[in-house]
Order: sequence, then structure tokens, then C-alpha cells
Amino acid sequence: MSQEVTQTFTLSTPQIDAESNALICRFEHPEFGAFVERVIFPKTAPLHQINPGVREALLGLAAVVMGSSYFKARPCAMIQSDAALTSQALHLAKLTYGPGLGEFYVRNALAYPPEFSVVADIADGVAIRDVSTSHAPRAVCAFGGGKDSHVARSVLQAAGADVELVSVFLSKDVAARMQTMSTDAITFIQRVIDPRLIELSRSGDALNGHIPITAINSVLLTLYAEASRQDWVVFANERAASEPTLEVEGHPVNHQFSKSLEFEEALGAAFAAAGARARYFSILRPVSELWTAHELATRSQALDIFASCNRNFVFAGPKVLEPGQRWCGTCPKCVYTSVLLAPFLDAERHAQVFQSRPLHDGDNMAHLRDIAGLTDAKPWECVGERREVAAALHHLQGSKEWSSVPLVAAIASELYAHWSHDELDKAWAQALDARSTHRMPDAVAEVMGA
Repeated sequence: MSQEVTQTFTLSTPQIDAESNALICRFEHPEFGAFVERVIFPKTAPLHQINPGVREALLGLAAVVMGSSYFKARPCAMIQSDAALTSQALHLAKLTYGPGLGEFYVRNALAYPPEFSVVADIADGVAIRDVSTSHAPRAVCAFGGGKDSHVARSVLQAAGADVELVSVFLSKDVAARMQTMSTDAITFIQRVIDPRLIELSRSGDALNGHIPITAINSVLLTLYAEASRQDWVVFANERAASEPTLEVEGHPVNHQFSKSLEFEEALGAAFAAAGARARYFSILRPVSELWTAHELATRSQALDIFASCNRNFVFAGPKVLEPGQRWCGTCPKCVYTSVLLAPFLDAERHAQVFQSRPLHDGDNMAHLRDIAGLTDAKPWECVGERREVAAALHHLQGSKEWSSVPLVAAIASELYAHWSHDELDKAWAQALDARSTHRMPDAVAEVMGA
């Protein structure tokens, strides 16, 4: 077998099992052989009834993004798609396996940027069908349980949309935990990862690491929207997602790349070329994380059910949360979210929301320095702009109640050695009234003031 063939990772065209309403995805790895993943959709959204041309194009996109989970077992020099891909889909593939896997390459000490090629027959785009409707827009809203999801739902409702919360899950435990974070019923799509990939990762025979999960969820939710004839597919990615986590020899590496504006635009173009009737966009793109925190604290009823701590989805080992706990209080996400909400809550209410006092715990100082831009890199987490965090800490310095809180007080001298008072005053004002580039429909942009 030639060296070229042995380095080829193959994306087979997914098939639909109409009886179970499942997507069957097959991948061939030159070292580890065949993998099969099933994605089970609600029976109320029959995949086989999607317009055939649109369905074929979307299945090709599903293979592209979902293949990243298996490709990373050992990256290959060539990615071969059995399905024909539009030029927009090819561009999406290059982003998915390039910067979309940036964190994976860097943390596994692999060359970055990677050198690879994507090979596929070129497909013509599918004409978008007439999507004009007389009813209120029907929106599939991605739901992850955090502040962004809750605010996104509220904004969509204010824009007059009929909102359905949808989550992609890997286990029933995750689905059950997710449902506790919402007062509305959640529609679930289940991914069944090939168990052999899990075994290879646990044994160390295969490489493991972060994948562009938002890309996968975006394609799956778009398939669901097409099957259920909905109008919008909405994510809650803010402008902060475009800020890199760090740089490697002058190349930006972003933990949240698949949430960035660049990736959103690539996904939107690929969906349009596929002929999808549902419009894909991020509803929080034009605003800051502080804007979202303010909305959650002042206009939402979700303060006592939302959660951003990743330990909510740990179900074995020493990191399992106690029953009723939603926050560990000691991870970068807990510290980050607690800083964003502190300006809008008194200390007692803040402690109730977070079930602890993260900004009183001296062991959290390292996390606080990372997220405030006082070190060379942000944590490998979904945390926002460092300038915004610094602005929030600056604002807290002017609060009689918060300025004496241990971590807020302890970081003051270093904060002002790095950022000027004027710069942080400006950053605070801009964060609460900032607007930036977005791809939202006019009805939603009007509600957002964008």
C-alpha cells in the first residue's frame, strides 16, 4: 500500500435509517480502521422527508464536521470525502480540520498550522427554496444550560419567535442534568460515539483532545430544523468567541474557534449552498459577555437554574458535583462567570447563585489572572475577552461592598500595572453598549438594538 493511501482519512456519505430516524456516519482511518457513529433524532422530525437535494448536501456537511472526532485519533495528510462537496463545504472542511482543531494540535505537541488536503468531487450549490411564511418565525435554539442560552431564548421570544430548545447529548445522564437547567422542555438529539474510539482514547493508543463541537451541533440542529420545517437555527455565540486563546509562533489558536464569527460565516455559506431553508445565525454575536451577564441578572428568571461549570457533566470520579450543586466554585469557568455577574448582584445574592464565594477563595487567583489578561494566555475554556474581565474588576474596585472582597482587592495593583484606569473606564462603557458585526435577521437585530 502506498504512503499516500495509508495517510488518507475517509469520510463516507452518511445514510439514514428511516425506522429509527437515525443518521449513520462511517469513517475509515488508515491506522485504526472503520468507525461508525449513530445520531438519533426525534421521530417528529423524519430525516428521510427532507428535500432530497438538500438532504444529500447536508449529509455531506455532517460527514465533514463529525469526522473530526475520529480524525484526531491520529491526524492524516489527506481527507477524502465520498460525497461531493460545494466550494463552501470544502472551505468549511479546511477550517474544521485546521484552526477548528487548533487546540488539539497544540496540546498534543503536533505541528501547527497542520499540513493536510481535502479531496472531493465538486458539487453545484442547491438553490434555496422559498422560505416566506405568514406565521411567526419558528426557531431551533441551541441550549447548553449557561447564561448565553437563557438570554438567547429571551431575546428570540422578544422578537416574536416560537422557540424550541434543542440539545445534542452523549448520555442520558447529561440529558437529565441539562433538563434541570431549563423550565421548558428540551428536545434532545443523541450522538452514539463508536465505543472503539472511546476505548482507544482511554488506552492512550489514540490521541485525544478538543474538537469543534459547535460545528457538529450546528449541522445536526440544521438537519433537525429542515426535517421539522423550522425557520431559524440559532446559537448564542458572542463576539468574545473570536478572541484567540493564545498564539503559537504568530498563529492564533482559539479554543472557541467553531463559535467565532469566521466559522459562523463559513457555516452559513455552506448551509445556503446546500439549499437549507432555515437561516443559521448567532443571536448574541453583536454584544459583549458583560451585556449578556447584565441581561441575565436583571431581566431573566434563570439565575437559580443556569450553570456554566463543566463539572455538571462529570458523572464519575472525584470531580462529581454533590446533589443539588451546579457550581464547583474553583474552575476557570466558575471564576469567569462569577466576575461577570458580580457588578450586577450584591455579594449575598451572588453567593446564593454560585453556591459558594469564588472571589473569596485565594486558590482562584491564578484563574483570575489568566482571564484578566495578566498572563500570556487564557485558559483552554469558553471564556471571553480579557479586556472585558479587567473592566469588570475595575468596576468592582469602585464598589464599597466588592472592593474589599479578597481576590478583588488582591488583584488591584497588578490590574492597574497592566491596564490604565481610562482604558478600563472606556472598556466598561463599551461593553454595556457595544455592537459589532452580526448575521441576524432584521427582526432580531431590532430587538437587540444592533
